[in-house]
Amino acid sequence: MMQAKLINDITDLSWLSRAFDSDIKKEVFNEVSKDWVTMEVIEEKYGEEGVNALKFFEKVRMVETRWTMSENGKAKKEYHAFYSAFHINVMTSIDMIRDVFSIVLMDDKTFSEVEDKIYEFVGEDGELSREVEKEFNFTPVQMRCIVKRSSKLEYKGMKIERYQQN
Repeated sequence: MMQAKLINDITDLSWLSRAFDSDIKKEVFNEVSKDWVTMEVIEEKYGEEGVNALKFFEKVRMVETRWTMSENGKAKKEYHAFYSAFHINVMTSIDMIRDVFSIVLMDDKTFSEVEDKIYEFVGEDGELSREVEKEFNFTPVQMRCIVKRSSKLEYKGMKIERYQQN
């Protein structure tokens, strides 16, 4: 049964603004909305960009996953859209919306440079969020937006770590 994703954190706009920003992402999401699909099917149809789209959807929890056995006895991970609608209900200060949009509206090249620098800074073991904020002169809201928009970074408690797809 499909559900509505509740968005009540203004920083969630950072990943939501990137969820359907390309034709490939839209097509991949349409595929997983129709039926359970493996990564191999997406890669065959849409290439590396499709794989990256599916990984992003998994990171932001727009898809659910399950394991099934293939004909040759190997376990395969399948993906399916978890949500069919969004319910957005946020109230925020001007300062917070300014910080959110400073990241949401950042061009892809600049964002990629920032993301790569943070990725290198946190290293294999991760780094406390406040240390990353201080190092790169970001507010806590901006940092949450960067991590949520990123396909390479994630929060684990109070630390920012490199994203590891399961």
